[in-house]
Order: sequence, then C-alpha cells, then structure tokens
Amino acid sequence: MNSIGIAIFVKTPELSSVKTRLAATIGSEKAEQFYRLAVKAVEQTVATVCADKPITPYWAIAEKQALDRPIWSGFTCLYGGSDDLGLSQHKIYKQLLERHQRVILIGADSPQISATQIQQAIDSLEDHSYAIGPALDGGYYLFAGKTAIDQKVWTSVKYSCATTASQLSYALPSAPVQLMRLTDVDREEDLVLLLEQLCPAWSNQAQLLLRDWLVNLNK
Repeated sequence: MNSIGIAIFVKTPELSSVKTRLAATIGSEKAEQFYRLAVKAVEQTVATVCADKPITPYWAIAEKQALDRPIWSGFTCLYGGSDDLGLSQHKIYKQLLERHQRVILIGADSPQISATQIQQAIDSLEDHSYAIGPALDGGYYLFAGKTAIDQKVWTSVKYSCATTASQLSYALPSAPVQLMRLTDVDREEDLVLLLEQLCPAWSNQAQLLLRDWLVNLNK
C-alpha cells in the first residue's frame, strides 16, 4: 500500500465559534458539546483506519495559536492558514501530497463516518485519481486524491451551498468516484438523520457516546 495522509479539518472551540447554525437553535453550549463529541468520534475512526498501516493522521487546524493545544495532541498538527476553505484545502492537500502518494481530507461534521467508508475511499484511488463523499445538503464530507490539483479548482467552488460537491466534481481534471452520501450536520434537523446513521453495530466507543448524547438531547 502506498503512503497515505489523512487530514481532519477542525476548529478549536475556545478560540473559534463552532457550529453556529446549530447553536442558533440548541444553544452555543450544546452546540459545542456536539462538536467536541463529533471530533472525538472522527478521531477514533481515523485512528482505527491508521492502525498497523502506512497511513498518517493529521489535524488541519484553523488557528495557528492552537497547534500545541492538548485537544489536538493525538495526531500531527498542521495549520490550515486561511479563513477561505478553498485556500485552506489547497494548502493542506498540496502539502500532504508532497509527503504521501494519496491524500484524504475530511471534516468533523459527519461523525458517523466509518473506518470501512474511509477504506473504500482509499481503495477507489487504485483506479481513479479522485473520490468524493457527497453530503445530503450538497456539500461533501470527504475528498480523496492522488494527483495535483490547481489552486483555482479549489477556489472556484462556492462552499456551503447545495451544489458544492458537484461544482468541485466538475472542476477536477477527471471525474471523481462518488462515495456513499452521509448527513453533514449544520442544523438541528440534521441531528435526527445523524442518529439514524449511527448504527450501534459498527460504531466505535466515541460514536456510541455521541449517539447517547443525541438520544438524551431533548429529554
């Protein structure tokens, strides 16, 4: 297996606002609780994927001053370097492609993602240059690639809209493999779909904790 780098894009709660659209309805305290649980769930899933394999996990952190924070001590830290998501993804993707043969970018908004789904993204790069995990809201929760992408491709995309994933797919040098659709949590109504997708049979411990939190959210 070729060397693989997996970067998880995150914000540090005490330094940046997190899940603002979710916070508008459930409150900032609960939104932060959700975010921290979601980050832990993704971290544990990625750690499982990396076990005993030539795969290196990274945090792609929004704030430069947070690179040494204990919350991010589990993985190697990288600074995203921009409030512009397109520029940040370009920077991290380019940097990791210089270190690894394959690169995967994911966020913390789809904490139900499984190790199997990440492995499917890795496997898809055997015969294709790119893969994308589309979200139900039109964005994407995962991007995988093994060849260079011009900065203008990343910055030409309008993010946080219903056509984000399709815009990126069309802008790439070749068509990406389309992976399973997952819920990308931005609003309170997304939590219901997330709970449905957190299957106890294959969830890790951190995902089960998140599931319990969702079950008890409105009790």
